[in-house]
Amino acid sequence: MSETKEMAEIKTLTEKDYQFLIELETLLYERKEEMPKGSYTTSMYKKGLDKIAQKVGEEAVETVIASKNNKNKETINEAADLLFHLMLLLAEKEIPLHKVVKKLRKRHNKGDHKHIGE
Repeated sequence: MSETKEMAEIKTLTEKDYQFLIELETLLYERKEEMPKGSYTTSMYKKGLDKIAQKVGEEAVETVIASKNNKNKETINEAADLLFHLMLLLAEKEIPLHKVVKKLRKRHNKGDHKHIGE
């Protein structure tokens, strides 16, 4: 299968997907403010930045291992965990996700594609 055809078959993010990321980020900030009992997010905030950062690292390693094992379903699960914990880390640091996206766009527009492994 050609690279062009493969890319054409990949479903891209939808407006609904983007909206969900916005809603998730909003929820993370709300949980940080309200700290509801019984919430996993609250428990992570209480453990602090070091524990949240450690969890991002753990999820990154688990994502790599799953991908190396050629297990797509497991890779998707681990990548979802990684994205969640990265967003949690950003919220803990009060760095809005849009700033990370803006940085990626800026790099891309400059032709600096280091963010995609070049």
